[in-house]
Formats: sequence, C-alpha cells, structure tokens
Amino acid sequence: MMRILRAVPLMATLLLAACATDGTSSGVGMSNRELASAEPLKEIGSGPLTPQSLLGVVPDALSARLGAPSFKRAEPQAEVWQYAGAACSLFVYFYKTDSGALASSYVDARKTLGGPADPAACLGEVEAKKSPPVS
Repeated sequence: MMRILRAVPLMATLLLAACATDGTSSGVGMSNRELASAEPLKEIGSGPLTPQSLLGVVPDALSARLGAPSFKRAEPQAEVWQYAGAACSLFVYFYKTDSGALASSYVDARKTLGGPADPAACLGEVEAKKSPPVS
C-alpha cells in the first residue's frame, strides 16, 4: 500500500509531462497594444479565409463565415471558440478591447492526436467540413 502512495506523485508528474507541449506555437495573433486600440471588424471579407483574416473581428463575423463553433468557452474578459477539422481543431481567442467589445486576437491549431498543427491547413479542413463537396 505504501508503494502505491509513493507512486501517485510520480504518476501525476508523468501524466502532466505527457500533456505538456513542446513550447512551439504555430498560431498567429495581435499584440495586446494592437488589440486594445483596434475597432473590431463587423465582417470578414468575401475573399479566401486565412488565419490572419480571422484576426480583429467580432464573434458574429466569424460565425457568419465558419458557422457555429464546435465548442465555446466564455470567461469574464474572453471567449475561446473551437472548430473541428478532419484531423485538427482550430482555436480562435477573443478578448475585450478598450471599448469593451470582443475581438479575435489569436488563432491557433492543434492536431486531434496532440501537438501543433498548421493553422492555414486546419482552417481549410474546417471550411471543407462546413461545406462538403456536392457530387
């Protein structure tokens, strides 16, 4: 019994290490200064979507182009939206600006099985899943 109790902290440490990322980030974002002074855009242009085109927009603009997120988490000063691709998840982080409006300030992507993913490729997967090809 004593061996099991001693092993619990070691197992917890190993579990946390397995969940940790390698410190690399594949995301794109705005600086705090850019976000604070920006007037959030009410729509995203009609051209091709890129991770950069998702920055500085209000939540309604994003949902107008990508639909409802698969998952949404709200916090007092922020929201995180997750969109599911075929083998990745695209995350869009919204923070309040100085005017009090939410604006997207960071876009990142993670592989379904863990690790960073290319945000542009993941955005393509999300768009393809939203609009499956018609045969």
